Amino acid sequence: MSLKKLVEISNFYGQNEDVVLAGGGNTSFKDKDFLYIKGSGTTLATITESGFVKMDRQKLAKMWERSYSEDTAKREAQVLADLMDARIDKDKRPSVETSLHDLFEQSYVVHTHPALVNGLTCGADGERIAKELFGEDVIWIGPTMPGYVLAATVKEKIDNLKKNGIVANMLFMANHGVFVAGNTEEEIANLMNMIFDKLSSMVKRKPDLTPVEKDAYTSVFKKVLGQEVALFECNREILNFVENEESFLKVHSAYTPDHMVYYKHKAMFLKNGEDIKSAVEKFENKYGFLPKVIGLEKTGIIVLEESEKAAKIAAKLFCDTVKIAVYAESFGGGVFMPDWLIDFIANWEVESYRKSQSSSL
Repeated sequence: MSLKKLVEISNFYGQNEDVVLAGGGNTSFKDKDFLYIKGSGTTLATITESGFVKMDRQKLAKMWERSYSEDTAKREAQVLADLMDARIDKDKRPSVETSLHDLFEQSYVVHTHPALVNGLTCGADGERIAKELFGEDVIWIGPTMPGYVLAATVKEKIDNLKKNGIVANMLFMANHGVFVAGNTEEEIANLMNMIFDKLSSMVKRKPDLTPVEKDAYTSVFKKVLGQEVALFECNREILNFVENEESFLKVHSAYTPDHMVYYKHKAMFLKNGEDIKSAVEKFENKYGFLPKVIGLEKTGIIVLEESEKAAKIAAKLFCDTVKIAVYAESFGGGVFMPDWLIDFIANWEVESYRKSQSSSL
């Protein structure tokens, strides 16, 4: 059964941290009648057949015939209700990108957020370089409201290509990674390898993740902030970005929604000699939440979390931010998600649900 092959594809890419981190990314398989999509709260690295949600493609197609509210909150609630109604498996929640997966004609779709790819999608010159590398017909989606608006934007692009006899098999999304589509595992692998090869050929500098000796800062933060879990992390590349407050600006915000899920949309910078408690209170007053990642001047980072597991994941995602910032140097320099998109995602029901599920990953 092709669902078994989908599991193999998902596990293969999910277990490669150069392609997928934590619960990021999603995959799907479709036939004429049904689409099987990764369920919320699952990870590609360990997903089994039971982790996919079976969807009625006829109901998914009818969603495009509906007129939804122009009010953002009402529209997203209506779309979510229709998406949930299209489930065959009523006890599971499908990826919010289900409709987008269904737009591709091919049987398999793989959506991932590799740091190398996001060096391009978060790069100021990303769109121009993408078209130079992959052709003028490659689909590029700029910063766009997620959910229905994103799917509708992609549908228009795919339909326009179809009118010219072109079947879309690749899609780059600003600050969000890449979709590849194919009818076989080999087609997916060829596309992924081609993307990595072409992007690698453009990279002027790779991130230096050589570990730097850990220091005993955790006890200080635990004592001053009353924090149960504090994790110190450092490598040579992190040291480059905590050299001073100006250098930290390249990694202090969110390049993708994944970073928001695991450590919110802002990291804090702490200067040498600065009072920890006062600085944290100032940060909380400004952003409305306590920092999960704190850059320590010329030292490394401290991750504050409720558990060791959550702290390690947040540290990995911050290292992903660092890698994206380095790769983006080759694509015009890094560009964070715009504030309006960060604000929307921070309050979006779908992303709130995803955050609630991330604690169990």
